[in-house]
Amino acid sequence: MFFRKLKKIPAIFLVCALLFTTIFSYSMIANASSTFTPRFDAPSYDNSYYYSNKNIYYQYGYGMPNCTAYAYGRAYEILGEDPGLCHYDAYKWYDYDDGYSRGQTPKVGAIACWKYYRNGEWSGHVAVVEQIENGVVTFSNSAWGWLEFYLSHADVDDPTMGESDWTFQGFIYLDDFKTNPDDDKKDDDISSYQLGKYQVEVSDSLNMRSQPTTSSSTVGQLYNGNIVNVTEVKKADGYVWGYTSHNGHSGWIALDYCKYVGNDSSYELGDINMDGNLTVADITALQLYISGDIELSDEQLALADIDGNGKINVGDVTALQDIVSNQE
Repeated sequence: MFFRKLKKIPAIFLVCALLFTTIFSYSMIANASSTFTPRFDAPSYDNSYYYSNKNIYYQYGYGMPNCTAYAYGRAYEILGEDPGLCHYDAYKWYDYDDGYSRGQTPKVGAIACWKYYRNGEWSGHVAVVEQIENGVVTFSNSAWGWLEFYLSHADVDDPTMGESDWTFQGFIYLDDFKTNPDDDKKDDDISSYQLGKYQVEVSDSLNMRSQPTTSSSTVGQLYNGNIVNVTEVKKADGYVWGYTSHNGHSGWIALDYCKYVGNDSSYELGDINMDGNLTVADITALQLYISGDIELSDEQLALADIDGNGKINVGDVTALQDIVSNQE
């Protein structure tokens, strides 16, 4: 239960906390490390960012388990210096003037903020974004009176960020971090991503998105072993993205989770989703195109004219159904 996540901070602490101003905020933003290392396990008890007077909450007796003490310590650890974040209750963090930018898009290293009104009082929770992968955001947390450390997860498209009983306020951005020191090199290496066929290599599924960013909506999913034809490549949001079509959907997939298997653009007539096989999925794609629900690329349109009369209509659906049924 989230009502355990925040311990109310008495006025005497707030008065003392005012002695610690946010004069370090702006210099800290300029000097912050550009590389981010995620935390997926609890900090040790000798970690001074969490368990010493470096941490303003620990100093005044409100250390862990406590979401504010943890998030403050985690920000201190990430930046390597006092983050100058809010010294008050968690629900006040998002509206606090600390010099950081804010927004609704999850980014690694950002502080996520929630609030909730219960029994005439406001409560809140703060957590840290540790990873964004395959459309899932992973947060590190602590909860007052409960757990010193735990991980939680949410889909990047979830407006509540995994906490439906709370009001999600937004993210506090400590900096624009890179999750890999070699990310700068990847900007130059994008030319090595050729157009052509890619095979998906994931343990579960790979999201296809409407735009080349993890914060855009999911329009479809691909699974390990699926082969798709990539017609455009773009670097954005820390990934190399490829534009493709699969099972009647078109969108962007992260090529970081795919293997290039060739640039042969010749596909069998009827292979509308260009996955190397003639299946019911191709029939569905053709039906969706005829009904106006999806669009097809020029190459897909050529593959869809099964009867070769220059028109794409129900006759092509019937012809493709015969082909698929005869090969089963």
